[in-house]
Amino acid sequence: MKISSDILKQLAAKAKGQCRFSEPMSRHTSFRIGGPADLLVIPADEPDLQNLLAGIHKSRIPYMILGNGTNLLVLDGGIRGVVIKMTSGFRQLDRKENTLKVGAGYALPRLVEGAAEMSLAGLEWGVGIPGSLGGALVMNAGAYGGQMSDIVKKVWGYTPSGDRLTLRPGQINFGYRHSEYPDGFVIAGAELEMQAGKKTRIKSAMEQWMGKRQRNQPLSLPSAGCIFKNPANDSARRLIGVAGLKGKKAGGAKVSSKHANFIINDGGAKAADVLKLIDIIKERTHKSVGIELTPEVKTVGEP
Repeated sequence: MKISSDILKQLAAKAKGQCRFSEPMSRHTSFRIGGPADLLVIPADEPDLQNLLAGIHKSRIPYMILGNGTNLLVLDGGIRGVVIKMTSGFRQLDRKENTLKVGAGYALPRLVEGAAEMSLAGLEWGVGIPGSLGGALVMNAGAYGGQMSDIVKKVWGYTPSGDRLTLRPGQINFGYRHSEYPDGFVIAGAELEMQAGKKTRIKSAMEQWMGKRQRNQPLSLPSAGCIFKNPANDSARRLIGVAGLKGKKAGGAKVSSKHANFIINDGGAKAADVLKLIDIIKERTHKSVGIELTPEVKTVGEP
């Protein structure tokens, strides 16, 4: 779908935040992969986001929301329409007793560390997980027995027409690495219900989890994190290893030898390489152990 450049220019002219035309998405994803977005906008604040959404709604053009670009594969043809990057204008954090009010653009690693410094427990499992709060809320990110839905009190954001909307956990239908928000809903922030704890105990747990990540995951290489969801009572990492796929390559994409549920950009990888490798993993794993793996990474854009 070709988008009118005049409409995009009009939207950019009204925005207070940064605007970039034909912006390579490889600059905005942890995979370092992705073709150009017609227009990338980084809203300055909530009113700017609200006005942008109203303009997009009136123009009837497609849009997508981007946080820090983790757990995301943007296809090589890029993204038509507008990409709204929820970062710099949405990094506020306020505390009231054990409740944290946090903007969607707040970096999850920084939030985990900050909660520990405040002696607030409930996010220790998130140490070392990249991305933003908004992305963590969309994916219901979690690890080591914890997940975002355990601490969410409410989420606020905007409808496609720019109306403000607040949702409670029961309206979001959280599941395993999954959530359900209204179509087109843009998360602006959330209130998190934490627990008072001992700083030493919280940091000890974080050190334990971080040490495990460093030992077992290729953290220094471009990736989108775990590619597949874990099946019930098993791990995708183990199953892919059983299928003998560690180190398997397709173009510039490679199954990590350190953690088989990571696909890394081994240098110049295209989205097509990653998709090919995903298909190989699904086919061979199903053939080897009779289990069909479900991708956890979100794929967007045009081939």
